[in-house]
Amino acid sequence: MNSSRTFWLIFGLLTAIAVHLAYILFIPQSRLNDRIVALTAEAGSNRLAMAADDTAAAALASHRGELAYAVCAFDLSGGPLEIKARVPDQYWSIEVYGPRGNTIYTLNDMQAPRRQLSIFLHDENPDPQAIVEAAKSGNRGLNAITVLTGATTGIAVLRSAGANPLERRRALDAFNASSCGPA
Repeated sequence: MNSSRTFWLIFGLLTAIAVHLAYILFIPQSRLNDRIVALTAEAGSNRLAMAADDTAAAALASHRGELAYAVCAFDLSGGPLEIKARVPDQYWSIEVYGPRGNTIYTLNDMQAPRRQLSIFLHDENPDPQAIVEAAKSGNRGLNAITVLTGATTGIAVLRSAGANPLERRRALDAFNASSCGPA
């Protein structure tokens, strides 16, 4: 009788571990995909959307009271994407995430103290010669960054300090002067 009880205890424990691991591995990715689909339906793909209250972009913002956000759900199946970012003279960051929520690229004000920059996103199978030619053309300038995403879809998030009205206004002005579209 004791071995039967031990069997069921071990079986229950292993089942609980399996359910917990499945939840950790699959639910966050599913939630992110749902949010990206909602953002794309509301704002379109390859377009910058402000994370105002009651928008799909706001669902991707984790600290809305402290930070201002702009979000771009991207699809690189039609070619490279350019994110032109005006950044305020305060804390800011730009992060690019893959479809599973993995961080592809991140940059902040301490790493690149610039007022304006361009980030060019290329998909998982970029044409190396096209990247070299674009860099040689001189159209990209010194503040241009090329990122090989390893994915066709994902999301780019621009964040800036916004805890007080002055910071928020600076951030929103900068984000309104920014864009996300085909390169």
